[in-house]
Amino acid sequence: MTYPKLIKNDPKTNLFEYDGGDLWKRENVSYWDDQDYCWNNDILKFIDSATSIKEFLWKINYTIPHGSQIKGLKDDSFYSEVIKYSEKQLNLVDDILLYDPKIIVKFINKLENVENIYIALAMMSPSDVFMDEDDKWIQEGLKNPDWKTASYDPSNSDDLNDIKYIKENVDPKIKFDFSFDEKQMQILRDNKII
Repeated sequence: MTYPKLIKNDPKTNLFEYDGGDLWKRENVSYWDDQDYCWNNDILKFIDSATSIKEFLWKINYTIPHGSQIKGLKDDSFYSEVIKYSEKQLNLVDDILLYDPKIIVKFINKLENVENIYIALAMMSPSDVFMDEDDKWIQEGLKNPDWKTASYDPSNSDDLNDIKYIKENVDPKIKFDFSFDEKQMQILRDNKII
């Protein structure tokens, strides 16, 4: 079976839900490659064809067994909400900022009444169970060395220029917020992003 597989597409709510498979059974899985597959096969087409967006959710579900579960192969389901727009709040995983900023701007400008954009690290949910260090478990314990989440870094001039472009080309009333460390937040403040 090819992953990720689109398992639910609801045109009324603009839901794109994917099955990312079992990370114990899949080999050489890359979170970035999975996002890229969804982006290139469905999300870009949606952005191009949409005229106005009231809400939106792009989500990838994964089964990620813990070490004690592998013998019994009990399922432990986790998901990543790559993009979610609801109630005037746009949540993005920071990986999205590595795509073409012109397309991101095009998407944001189609959102109805967006007031806030929150950008965070690519996290699996529920986050009270799946921690940052679990990326290492996926790479080593589940033998998926290619599992990586991309990382937006405002200290990188290309990344900084991309977020500046986005900020300058969307409604100036939109507030941006990030879950970055203090050094990165200061760079964003110095460049009037936040």
